[in-house]
Amino acid sequence: MQGMYHWDDLRVFLAAHRGRSHAGAARLLGLDATTVGRRLTALESALGARLFNRTRSGLSLTREGAHVLAAAERIEEQLLGIEREVGGSDVRLEGLLRLTAGEGLMSLVLMPHLLAFREQHPGIDLELRTDPRPLDLARREADVALRLFRPREEALVVRRLGTLPYGLYGSEAYFARRGRPRTLRELPRHDFVTFDASLDAIPEMRWLRRHVPGARYAVRANSTSAILSACASGHGLAAVATAFAATDPRLVRVVPAAKLPSREVWSAVHQDLRGNARVRALVSWLADLFTRLEREAAPAHASQETS
Repeated sequence: MQGMYHWDDLRVFLAAHRGRSHAGAARLLGLDATTVGRRLTALESALGARLFNRTRSGLSLTREGAHVLAAAERIEEQLLGIEREVGGSDVRLEGLLRLTAGEGLMSLVLMPHLLAFREQHPGIDLELRTDPRPLDLARREADVALRLFRPREEALVVRRLGTLPYGLYGSEAYFARRGRPRTLRELPRHDFVTFDASLDAIPEMRWLRRHVPGARYAVRANSTSAILSACASGHGLAAVATAFAATDPRLVRVVPAAKLPSREVWSAVHQDLRGNARVRALVSWLADLFTRLEREAAPAHASQETS
């Protein structure tokens, strides 16, 4: 080695490997790409070795970089373990708390209610993340995760919070062009707004393929808000959670006989953080919130099913 280097430089190195570019690392770390490049150059100079090859498809590790990666990941895991151990015994109801959830859950369900949590716990600073990829709780990318499936990682403590019923929705703008479907048999004649192919395995997409084979997808998107907006604007029908649809008065429930699968809502925290006071306060509040939302939605959902 030609000189000293620091853990912060190794963090930049790991982010560059995971983000496959200076820009990707910058997004992961909240830095600018110039800073990432400068820090990597400093690390390579300190180690006396080139760590990355710059290719057209992004950064790829050199042989020396692969050796550094193995060591850096061991150091990272040790430091994260210390952070989790210390954080798990924190009894203060103040400080940073990171919550991650899908964009639809965060924007349409949680956001209208989170002010109540902040008023109950004014010392807690919430950081909200709607990253399209599942964040790694072991790496402290988030402290609490909300997911529409049961997490299976052994190191996580999970709790079922409730369910989100789903239905088919359209808008008057669409009905004026294509008519309003009344039965399941009419659905193949209609256009649909759906998630893109990367989410073909989720329950509502599987339901659509099974009950409307060959459905015409007028718009595909990777954002719940974009799907709701496209549906409300008249592009087609959409299979969405009733709680999401309730946020836009332009969305109208159609074909109530269509029994779409509900989605379970689960919280997940790393087992090392289950004793953290901030984490426990948020998970308890979320459980109460979804219990209340489910109770409030039940009468309306039942009336739609019988209409």
